[in-house]
Amino acid sequence: MIKKTMTLLTFLLMNSMVYAESMQGQPAPTFNLADQSGKLHQLADYQGQYLVVYFYPKNDTSGCTIEAKAFRDNYALLKEMNADVLGVSLDDADSHRAFIDKYDLPFNLLVDADKQMSRDYGVDGGMAFFSYAKRQTFIINPEGQIAVHFEEVNPSTHAEQVITAIKKLQSESISQQADHDKNDQVSVTEVIDGAAVFGQQWPTEATNKVTVATALGQPNEYTTSNHVITGNVTRVCQKKGCWMILTEGDDFARVDFNDHSFLIPKDSKGRAEVYGRLVEKELSEQERAHYASEGSGQLPAKSYEIVADAVKIFGS
Repeated sequence: MIKKTMTLLTFLLMNSMVYAESMQGQPAPTFNLADQSGKLHQLADYQGQYLVVYFYPKNDTSGCTIEAKAFRDNYALLKEMNADVLGVSLDDADSHRAFIDKYDLPFNLLVDADKQMSRDYGVDGGMAFFSYAKRQTFIINPEGQIAVHFEEVNPSTHAEQVITAIKKLQSESISQQADHDKNDQVSVTEVIDGAAVFGQQWPTEATNKVTVATALGQPNEYTTSNHVITGNVTRVCQKKGCWMILTEGDDFARVDFNDHSFLIPKDSKGRAEVYGRLVEKELSEQERAHYASEGSGQLPAKSYEIVADAVKIFGS
């Protein structure tokens, strides 16, 4: 009997020391579990906010009570930070309700009776006659990715640890968005005789000009080096301002701003000069549909477009 008991204790100790491989950076596994009141909760319900999913072994035990009360005391702050909390254990709904009522917990507790969610998140512990969820926490970001996986949790300090982690994630998100917005900003390089230049500085040696109609009529003359090609701006990408249509009479060409290396105002129109070269382009149906959705109109499947290093727009 003593030998069997020691074997069991050894097994449980080893099991408690085994942690699943970190899931940080992976898509959060979906779930569909009932809470203490029988209401179903799914991952999709929390899209657009941070979700703290904390697994714990058992209701109303010492460590689990400390952890739950800490989340309770910080729940209002977490909600202000666009975050919600879900506790998950193998306890039944009655046990969850009693635990919530006893400690006035403001968040929901999910019933993982069949251990499916615990298995999906790699935190199922014990064995058939003594099962539990390991004490681990996952912060899921608004896009449904596991942003932080806490594999070791101190119940006394964990809520503060979670708050610090979410603040860091939000700060990083704001910084990334600022960088993205900066890259999407229209910037005037210089102004020459009242015309705004976008892209690189306008080359002083670029004095010879041809119309877009002339360039398209003799395309081989304008594919090997840059030239100044003139025309009228008739359309501009309405999503970012990352391309335009240059027209002269019935002839027109799409002007690509060197793979989005610069942008122009989306309301640009009138006379323009482009410093660039012709490139033969064959568009797939998907590409034609994409450009049409951005305001290009129907482009031909095969044509020449202009790859521009700089654009000068008069009256902009």
